Formats: sequence, C-alpha cells, structure tokens
Amino acid sequence: MYEFHGWVTIRQAYNEKDEEPDHLNTLYGLLQDYISQLNWNTGLIDLRWVNLYPHLAVSGLNNRKDSYASEIMSLYNYIARIAPGSYGLLYTLDDDVENEFRVFVLTKGKIQEHSDPFLSPFMPVVEDPS
Repeated sequence: MYEFHGWVTIRQAYNEKDEEPDHLNTLYGLLQDYISQLNWNTGLIDLRWVNLYPHLAVSGLNNRKDSYASEIMSLYNYIARIAPGSYGLLYTLDDDVENEFRVFVLTKGKIQEHSDPFLSPFMPVVEDPS
C-alpha cells in the first residue's frame, strides 16, 4: 500500500511584501498546466486560490507504490523550483518498505525528509499487528 497526504501554500518569495500578484497568477497557471499533464485517475489533487494565495492539496491511497509516488515528488520539486517561497508538507507511507510515515517538508525552495513522530510506527500506533 502507498498512501500520501499533503498541502502546499504557493508563494514566490520568502516575504509577503515581496509578492507580486501578477507573478502569483503566472505560477498558478504554470501549476495548472503541470497538473493537467499528470495522468491521475484516482486520488485527490486540488489547486485553488485561498485567501490571496494558490493552495495545493493532494491525497491518495493505492494498492502499491506506482507512478503516483514519483509524480507527487516531481510536483513538489517543481513547486520548490518555480516558487521558492512556497511551504508545505507531504506525508507518505509505503508499507512494503517501512512501518512509518515519512514527512517531506517544503520550505525556501528545498525539500527535507523526516520521520513522522505522530502516526509512526504504523503498527502498533495506527493498526494492531495481525
């Protein structure tokens, strides 16, 4: 099973005073184009304006790790590159490999991977061992 849940607030700059509304519109359009090229037929991917900023939400639960895993990481890397002021989180669980959620933290154009302290280890915190 491969499960993922995440969100990103899209920002061009690290300071709100440096944001340019026209540039945010451009970023929104670039992300719409990128997302439209993904071949997702399950899961959630939602890009919308929330209180003056583009906001992305993603979520999915697949029987196995497939192209969704690489596509979601590519999307987060794309955001880090074109909108370095963006920030957000992505939680993933690949139960074929690990017994824990991994947390990818997007800030200042970089993505860092961490262990999750809240829902891990998946067994026994979330599920009882069989």
